[in-house]
Amino acid sequence: MTGSGLIDFVITLIVICGVGALFFLTIDWMKVDETMKRVAKIAIGVVLAVVVLLAIKSVLFGGGGTALSAGGIIGFAIGIIVLLVVLYIVDILLGWLAANMGIAAPIIDIVRYLVFAVALIALLVLADRSFFGGRYIGSALGETPSIMKPERK
Repeated sequence: MTGSGLIDFVITLIVICGVGALFFLTIDWMKVDETMKRVAKIAIGVVLAVVVLLAIKSVLFGGGGTALSAGGIIGFAIGIIVLLVVLYIVDILLGWLAANMGIAAPIIDIVRYLVFAVALIALLVLADRSFFGGRYIGSALGETPSIMKPERK
């Protein structure tokens, strides 16, 4: 065990606590089905446990360091703020549409449910990018479109 490894371990624990707290705070605010919330909480809980184990492995046995940094927590917080603003605006807009345009409540509820489900998926992707730099979810979502790839010189 080195001093550097120990400091990396402490940084990892701080980032884990921050991302976990932000995630659980946000998930409780979201207006999604309780089952979806539980699935997301279990998924993040397992990821938090794995990251702690990777950090312990890194500090005690060397190698296999995690990709956690202060930048990850800032990116996660920014993503949550943007997500909450978008969800708030969509929720207000759907409420206005239901009240003023006579759209049936079940239709509004279905749209709201779908929007919040997509937002929950986005929140999980944000957590992946915070913890692992998008290594796991990034491959599941396909390759970067050629128009977005950097030019080769």
